Amino acid sequence: MKKKIYLSIPIIAVALIIAISFYRSRDKYITSTIVISDTILNITAQISDRNMKKLVGSITNEINRMDNILNPYNTSSEIGRINKESLSGKTEIEISEDMAHIFETGIKYSKLTPSFDISIRPLIELWGFGIKENQTVPSKKEIDNALANIDYSAVSIITNDDNKKILKLSKPLTFDFGSYGKGYIIEKLKNIFAEYNIKNYLIDYGGDTYANGVNKRGKPWVIAIRNPRNDADGYLGLLESTNYTIVTSGDYERYFTQDGTNYHHIIDASIGYPTYNSISATIVHTNAEEADALSTTAFLMGTNFFTNGAFKYKEAYIVTTEGELFIVTNENF
Repeated sequence: MKKKIYLSIPIIAVALIIAISFYRSRDKYITSTIVISDTILNITAQISDRNMKKLVGSITNEINRMDNILNPYNTSSEIGRINKESLSGKTEIEISEDMAHIFETGIKYSKLTPSFDISIRPLIELWGFGIKENQTVPSKKEIDNALANIDYSAVSIITNDDNKKILKLSKPLTFDFGSYGKGYIIEKLKNIFAEYNIKNYLIDYGGDTYANGVNKRGKPWVIAIRNPRNDADGYLGLLESTNYTIVTSGDYERYFTQDGTNYHHIIDASIGYPTYNSISATIVHTNAEEADALSTTAFLMGTNFFTNGAFKYKEAYIVTTEGELFIVTNENF
C-alpha cells in the first residue's frame, strides 16, 4: 500500500511567496540622472520604481556628504578647512576617517612617481583651473614659486591617543584630490547598491564608470573608450565589463588655447606644466579609486607607466601623442 505524503504550507507562507514573486517581477532596468556640483551621475539598475526613488535619495545624500569632504572650491568643506588651516601655519589638523583614507591613497601614488603629488593645488590655481577659472599660461617665476609649495613628503597621517586621525604637516601646503576623488565616491556608491541588495547596475559618474552584474539582456555591460581625437568614430573600442571599473584621463576634458597651443588641466607636479606624454589613458580595475589615480598616473607617465611593476591593474590603454594605442593586460590581476 502506497503511503500518501501531504505537504502542509501555511497560508501566510504561500501568500509571502506570491508577494515576493510579484515584487521581483516588477523589477526592471531603470536609468536615472543626478546632477550635483556640476558633475553628471547616470545610474542604471535592475530595481522597482519605488526603490529607485529611495536609491536616488540615498545616493544624492552620500554624494552631498562626500562633496562636503572633498570639494576644494567649497571653503566650508573638510578639504577647504584643511587648506585654510595649513596656510595659517597649523601643523596638526584633526581629520575624518574618509579624509585619512584619501590622504593615504594620495601619498601612496605620490611616492610612485614625481609627476603625481597631492599638494598640487597651487599649480591648479595658478593655471586657472581652480575656482576662478581664469586660464592663462603663467610665467616661469610664478611656476617656480608654486613648485616651492608642493611637497607630499611633508605630509603624514597619525592616530593620536584618543584614536583620532591627525594630519601632520612640516610646511604649509594645499591639497586637491581631483585626480581620484570621483573614484573614491564611486566606491562609496557601490556600498549603497549593496545595502539595497542590487546585483545588476551601471554607474557613470562624470565619465568614471563601474559595472556590476549584467545588463538587461543578461550579458556583460559594454563600456566605450572614447576616441580622444576622432569624435566621428566616437570610441577607440568597446569593453565588456562585469564587476569592473573603467576610468579614462585625457587632455580633451578641460583645456584652453593660447597662442595656438592647447594647455590641459593634468599638470606634472615635478615641472609645473601640463604633460604631453600621452593624450589619453584608460585603466580597467576592480576598485574605482585606484583606477582613477592610476589613469592620471598613466596619462602623466605615458608608456613609461608600463615599466613600473608597482602599478596593479587588469588592463591599461594609453594613446600616445603620435596617436599610437598601447595595451597591456594582466591576466593574473
